[in-house]
Amino acid sequence: MWWLYCVILLNLLAATAFVPRFVPSRSSDSLLQDTFQAPESSTSGSYRGWNFPPNPNSTYHLIFNSVSGLLQRWPNTLRRNGHSIIPTTIPKGTILYHGRTDGQIPNTPDWLAFDFEHAYLFCRGPCYVFSLQAKRDLRLVYFDGSSAAKMKDGPIDSQDVLLWGRPQPDKCFSEIERIEALCDWGRPFGLDGFVRMVYHFEVMMCDVLDPMEVVTFLNLIPKNETTIPRRFPGIPFPLPPPFPSKLPTGWRGTLPSGRRSSREAYIAGSWHDRAPGETRVRLDYSGLVTFYDPSLLSLVESRHGKDRLHLRLDGISASDSERVRAELQTVLAREPGGGSGVDWGSIARAVTDRYADRLEHLRFLLSPHTATFADTLERAAVARAQLFVMLASHITTADVPKRLPSSANLSWAAPVALRCATAQTSHISLGVLTPQEARIHAAVENTLHEICRRLVLLWVEFFDVEAADEAGSYWEFLKWHVGTYLS
Repeated sequence: MWWLYCVILLNLLAATAFVPRFVPSRSSDSLLQDTFQAPESSTSGSYRGWNFPPNPNSTYHLIFNSVSGLLQRWPNTLRRNGHSIIPTTIPKGTILYHGRTDGQIPNTPDWLAFDFEHAYLFCRGPCYVFSLQAKRDLRLVYFDGSSAAKMKDGPIDSQDVLLWGRPQPDKCFSEIERIEALCDWGRPFGLDGFVRMVYHFEVMMCDVLDPMEVVTFLNLIPKNETTIPRRFPGIPFPLPPPFPSKLPTGWRGTLPSGRRSSREAYIAGSWHDRAPGETRVRLDYSGLVTFYDPSLLSLVESRHGKDRLHLRLDGISASDSERVRAELQTVLAREPGGGSGVDWGSIARAVTDRYADRLEHLRFLLSPHTATFADTLERAAVARAQLFVMLASHITTADVPKRLPSSANLSWAAPVALRCATAQTSHISLGVLTPQEARIHAAVENTLHEICRRLVLLWVEFFDVEAADEAGSYWEFLKWHVGTYLS
């Protein structure tokens, strides 16, 4: 399953353990179990050396994972504390929905849904649902993560920092104040609204009447609201009592239940769980602003010792929050159509597709709980074959050493590591990238650098492993590397 592979790759990229230069006494078990983290400097241009361990404060792997999961519900549910803000457009002709208890088109900032099932939840009692068409391309900003979740532990931090300089837990449920403040902030930049997500994606539209026109306005069959609970976990107050649902004249049978309608809204959200995600929103990667920017030094300390789920912005300094706001303002003030046009999301997903499943399979092959091999030699040979599969597109005939070098001499593997690390980026000219794209470029390349570094280190050690029956010393070598799995 794609989402499971993303979780696996996230785990491989997100830990803080680092591996020194590989030596035979270091087991392949520990090499694989120590997870990947990208080095701090990009490998573009001059390749400083392929076996450089990552910087402990690197955030490029976090930027990579953000980019690869944009507009997909499951990754942004898993990593709910979003750190990225990115300009987007919704194309002309796109249909959005709005549900309410009266027949009035809203004349104040309000919420629109991408799918009918989501809008249907909001007509309680008398049920009116509008479908509206975008008369032109809509200009919006997207907050990643579960940015519509009313939670005090991080999902709305990026909005709070943009508006008020730091997280504001007391404003967690102040949605009217939030939409009005966001629209006031975005008006000078010509923004029509904002895209967020919780169990479904939504649009916070600043002026519904201006860029939208009504396609249908329907008085629909009401729901049986008595089946909806009035209290929910984390909400300190009960919901208002249900509106009376008047049966339509001639209606037979029961009304649709509120619980069933809620479930259908969740199901509609699941349509956008994985790539390509919510396709009615188009991302402008050239303007992606991220709080994982490695130059935001005030957030470095606050990340120490925390897993991805608990990374927040509550440690940001006033100067760093102002820098992010200024960068976003600069991005929004640029003329549309700038940047390289590179689809960075597709590149990030190509990396995930190529390596996530295979990395998990390699971990399985070397796991102490894998009992499908007759002996250590068979296990090592199968692992070697898997390593070759992962590196085959980067190993040329010229890379094969004429004589097996000592374990301390890794120079013969350098060209393989370089091709692997730059496979997705070597063709991209840095001169055409915006500063935001350059950061994504570095994230992709640094993430690949560390994946490839670990794989090539293993390949060096397993390259001649099938000759073990010809040299008794290899038996000891294998015991160093996989013997722990057989105990």
